Amino acid sequence: MQRTNARVQWEITADRDALKSGIIGFTRGGEPVYAAAGGVNQDVSVWIPIEYDSNIIQRVLMESVMESQARRVPMSSKTKSIPRSAGITVTAGTTYVSDTSTNDDVTLTARRFIARVTVDEDDLADVSTRLDMLGAKALDWAISYADVFDNACLGVTGTENGTTVPFTSAYKALRTTNSGTSYTADANYLTWDDDLISVPTSPAGTSLYEKLSALFKLVETGKYWNQADMIVVAAPGWRDALRLCVDAQGRPIFQPGSGQGALLPGNGTPDVLFQTPVYWSRGCKTSATNSGSPAGNDLLYFVNRRHLARGDRSGPETLTDDARAQDDTDDYAMKFRTRRAFKLTHEKAAAVLERITD
Repeated sequence: MQRTNARVQWEITADRDALKSGIIGFTRGGEPVYAAAGGVNQDVSVWIPIEYDSNIIQRVLMESVMESQARRVPMSSKTKSIPRSAGITVTAGTTYVSDTSTNDDVTLTARRFIARVTVDEDDLADVSTRLDMLGAKALDWAISYADVFDNACLGVTGTENGTTVPFTSAYKALRTTNSGTSYTADANYLTWDDDLISVPTSPAGTSLYEKLSALFKLVETGKYWNQADMIVVAAPGWRDALRLCVDAQGRPIFQPGSGQGALLPGNGTPDVLFQTPVYWSRGCKTSATNSGSPAGNDLLYFVNRRHLARGDRSGPETLTDDARAQDDTDDYAMKFRTRRAFKLTHEKAAAVLERITD
């Protein structure tokens, strides 16, 4: 018997619904067969991870300091608790003394960083054009994501809400009192008036050289300083001032390296400030909410990278789809997604200098 279109459509819908309910087939008598482990929701759409050695991932690592330098914490769920490093009591002798450090932890909460691109299918008719266009869009995403994610971790000034303010940024943490770590708001926060660069002509303690030295001292005198793990993270707007900054003897303190490619192993050497590698981030500027183009003040961090905890739940990954019959336009769609978390695990492991322009 010839089946009608309505009957065919009903069978397609029934088969799809059966897959979602955990039914994997039917017996000759028409009885449903369920998955032995229980039914789970199935979806034809699949997010595809972007390969690590692809141009897209390499570009993300080149552009985002948090993706390349922060300590990675694998996550298999939306939240994960990790111990807060507070040291341990060590004594000499034959009698053991119990550690008195506080064994607390911090909670990482993964947030989605998402984007979608639609392209008219007429523009993708030619195979080579299709690949070139999608490749260009993917690289655009990599650059934009790097700026947005770095800003969320380093420069957002607002209170965490999960959307416009994904995390409590390092800036917000350093400007907020935390009784759990005995940290007082602004203890590791300094400002610099960018009219005052030179040591000889600036009032005592106000020159950029003195401000940078004081910034480093805030962390160097504590238990969270470790030369091997210390880095400087700064907005590119600091470069002009650092090139002009000299000590009392007129010697430059900023030593240029071989470029931003140093973010990746084997790609040159980073810039250096006080014998510490400098990594540049366009997202390292203040912003009330998360932004890919923050317009606030330039920030410069001196921080132990091990205390920049980056939670990785998934991604970067993509999902693509051609136009469907029920769509209003003939557009090819591509989604990008990462699920990331962030936490400055201890405020005393970092200090920040904010550039103030009169």
